[in-house]
Amino acid sequence: MILNRIDLGTACTVRNSGETGILKKIYFYPTKYEIEFSDGNIRHYSSKDLEFEGIEQPEAKLQAPPVPKNGVGESWTAWNPFTGESVVKHHFSTTKDIMWQMITSINMYNVWFYGIQRSLPVLDIDRYVHKYSFTHLNLEPGSFFKIRPRTIAPYFKCRIITVEKEKEFGFTFRTSPLVSEYVQFSIEETELGVWVTCRRTSKGLFSFLTQFNWLAKSRILQKLDIIVPKVDFTKEDEQTDSGADGANQFGGFASRQDYIDYAINMGMENNMDFVNAIPEKPIRGMAKAGIVKAKRSGVTPPKPDKPAGSAPPASGGGIDALSSENLVAYLVNKGLDGDMDTVNAHKDKVIRGKAKSMIVKIKRGTFERPPMPEIPETSNSNADAGESGDQLIDRLIAKGLDGDMDEINALDNRALRGKIKSAIVKAKRAAK
Repeated sequence: MILNRIDLGTACTVRNSGETGILKKIYFYPTKYEIEFSDGNIRHYSSKDLEFEGIEQPEAKLQAPPVPKNGVGESWTAWNPFTGESVVKHHFSTTKDIMWQMITSINMYNVWFYGIQRSLPVLDIDRYVHKYSFTHLNLEPGSFFKIRPRTIAPYFKCRIITVEKEKEFGFTFRTSPLVSEYVQFSIEETELGVWVTCRRTSKGLFSFLTQFNWLAKSRILQKLDIIVPKVDFTKEDEQTDSGADGANQFGGFASRQDYIDYAINMGMENNMDFVNAIPEKPIRGMAKAGIVKAKRSGVTPPKPDKPAGSAPPASGGGIDALSSENLVAYLVNKGLDGDMDTVNAHKDKVIRGKAKSMIVKIKRGTFERPPMPEIPETSNSNADAGESGDQLIDRLIAKGLDGDMDEINALDNRALRGKIKSAIVKAKRAAK
């Protein structure tokens, strides 16, 4: 209730003294209340001084946004005798994996890290080309790299101290022979991106030198934010169905990382159909980047178990046998006939989105209604709902070896279709 619309005669209590009285009059701009007490005294109070009977007065609280303006967070520096410390925090609209790659790309430090003109690895390699390549630097505690400051000073060695993947990265750092710092980056994931904290500490007689040029040093993460690839988490959430649970969000896997690792393994097995079919652009992009990295390094992440219920449908007929174009036409006709439940229940976001977009265009008169496609009859051999994915594959391979490819070609799942055809070719070669 608006406090300047309270009925006259309402009982109230003074918060400080506990006295009770009656509201006699309200004054505006600013709002004041004239209160008459039982002894006949009349005094004036503001709303924060009174409690009105039967009226709730919730305390006003400042609600800070989850992400500060421009992502700029905490920033401070302090110096005590022989000890210096500074902290800079910044929020990035990106993923933890991308952020880790940016922070550990030491060859890019000259772009955003204040005071660095150039950075080079320290490697014991004979070949000149490899000697100055960061691809041969092992990112582990004890490894060295060197930096040249933006002064006339020579190169200074830096030693990697802390490496905890996607969590912490720390190293010794100096731009002067008089003082050395320990620089530590830590990453904390949030719903809208990641928080990155840069903590710098120094000890010694000349530790006060690290306090110079603090304003420029405090903006290194803001410079880094300019070159970090962005991920629109808000748009991704809007595209996610309100009724979808966490498992469906990541293709049935328990976490985003499991989804990515599985896609990387599928790509390494030359099954790019699975990767290209991932509807979420950030996940698809990270999976492709992981495939490239795995091919270069020869290290493939462990393959997670395929989630239960994710086996491709065993039906060789029905709407599952329709092509993408015919499936869109089928959903459009269903939606125009008033059956939007069928459209909303379809699991493929891309096809569902195309169907809804076409329905809107048809209703506006800018697009013609497509003809209803014929639904192929469901094969009797697939009518058994108890047939597992492995049993389906074995049965179709046997049919393909006998020359019957109709049911295989009718499969809507391209990954499964390719797997079966590949197995048939291998079996025929082995028979020769």
